[in-house]
Amino acid sequence: MDVKTEATNKAQEVLAAHWGEAIPVDPAQIARKMGIEVASAQLDPDVAGAIEKRHGHPAIIYLSAGDHPNRKRFTCAHEVGHFVRNGNENFEYVDYRDGTASMGIDEDERFANAFAAALLMPEREVRRLHGLGMPEGEMCGAFGVSEAAMVNRLKNLNLYR
Repeated sequence: MDVKTEATNKAQEVLAAHWGEAIPVDPAQIARKMGIEVASAQLDPDVAGAIEKRHGHPAIIYLSAGDHPNRKRFTCAHEVGHFVRNGNENFEYVDYRDGTASMGIDEDERFANAFAAALLMPEREVRRLHGLGMPEGEMCGAFGVSEAAMVNRLKNLNLYR
C-alpha cells in the first residue's frame, strides 16, 4: 500500500472513531480525544508546530502562536498524523513541522501531509461539495483550510478544474 493510501485510510479511521462527518473538522478536539495535549507556543519562525512524546507522559502538540488559524489546523492535523503512524507506546520522539515538511522528501512527512489533508478535507465531502458546484474559495471556508491546501486536495482527487 502506498503512503497516501495508508494515510487516507488512517485518517478515515480517526474520523470515524473521534469525530464523525461534520465539517469543518477540529483537529485539536480530535487530538484531545486521542489523549494528546495541544498547546500554543512561541516557536522558531520557520517551525509551524511540533509533537513531543516523552516516556510515561502523554504526547503534546505545540502550535506556533503567530500562525494563521488555518495553518494551525493543518499543522495540528499533520502532527496527529505523526502520532497515528508512530503510536502512543512508551517511547520518545519529537517531530518539528518546518519548511522541509512540504518538500515530499521524507516518507513520514508525506504520510503526515496526506493524513492531514484527508482528515481536514474528507474525500466524500469534498466530492459532494465539488459536485454541487461550490467554488474553491467557499470550499476553503467550509473546510477551514488555505487555498493552497484546497487546491492540492482537489488535484489529488482529480477534481481540479
